Amino acid sequence: MTTAVRFATHIKKPINTLITINAAHLQRIGSGSIFDIGHLWDGCRDFLELLRKWVTHRGLTWSCIWVREYTGGRNDHHGEHWHIAIHLPRHHQADLASQISTWTGEAAGETDGKKKCIAKSTTGAWYINQRYDNAGEYLGKATPPTRPRYGRRVPNQHRQCFKYRGGDGPIQGKRFGISKPIGETAQARLGWTA
Repeated sequence: MTTAVRFATHIKKPINTLITINAAHLQRIGSGSIFDIGHLWDGCRDFLELLRKWVTHRGLTWSCIWVREYTGGRNDHHGEHWHIAIHLPRHHQADLASQISTWTGEAAGETDGKKKCIAKSTTGAWYINQRYDNAGEYLGKATPPTRPRYGRRVPNQHRQCFKYRGGDGPIQGKRFGISKPIGETAQARLGWTA
């Protein structure tokens, strides 16, 4: 993911906006749309497709990485949530917040006062913020430090994030993805190496 984010910057479509959707919370409170379905992997795919169409309809490149994570604990926001990092010029940010409010059924509330906050919902079901660092590091935080190999645990070479940790609870379905315009094939086509 960190390589895809660097490539997105290289092609002048930097990933600069992070959307966090607390999908399990929206499903618990009975939010409509894609959260009414039984399995959140289906909802994630539907949400990503809505977002992709929304972005490309504005003539923008679908420069996106995403991850599904699980938060344990006893708070009101436990369960599955999604982090979706995209390329989005500033003049589209308010429109995106309005659209996510419509898709989730959760109205936008007051920002939390942090410089990075673009918008957030009234109950914390979604949050949009500006990314100033490599979003791939943050989204890769759920990558486990070790992996099984021949019955033993060995270091995981795919782990690129050491600054953050968490989100690696149970997820059914695909855990992460990188959009085609910034994926390995697009990188190879331009002869780009990290």
